[in-house]
Amino acid sequence: MNQITELSDEQLDVLANKIVVKLTKEQQEEFKKMRKYAFHNTRLLLRKYDVLKAHVETIDDQLTADQETFWNHKYLTLSALMQNRAKTVKIMRHVTRGLDEYERLCKKKDSRGYKLLEKKYFGIKMNDEMIAEYYGVDRTTINRQIKDATNELSEILYGVEALELK
Repeated sequence: MNQITELSDEQLDVLANKIVVKLTKEQQEEFKKMRKYAFHNTRLLLRKYDVLKAHVETIDDQLTADQETFWNHKYLTLSALMQNRAKTVKIMRHVTRGLDEYERLCKKKDSRGYKLLEKKYFGIKMNDEMIAEYYGVDRTTINRQIKDATNELSEILYGVEALELK
């Protein structure tokens, strides 16, 4: 036979407080994890930006050429291929708009954040030492500023998930 024990209001309050503290800690850990993923994904998108942009630019040409090829196989359909390409196009449009907005914000506040990302990730890529020499500052300063710029861009791309909430 099961025995039922009633808890006092005081015991219920203690239990409720423990639950709230545990849930708050779990929520904070989840936000930290999302912020870490946002930063990682932003760096990855920046590193691959030129290649993905080139991929997007070739999609129209490839669509016409691929219509009567092996993509008509029942497992390798043009539809499946185009879904993947459409996702790439959609993401790259978002990233490009985010970069354009970040460049505008940097110009507005006279920050070199966008220029640092541009030198590190686009076109003829420079390493941190080369960028530091270009600006006449220490490499660690450039490293920190690139990290800050990547965090700012992450906030534009991912919104509240990229914020460091306390």
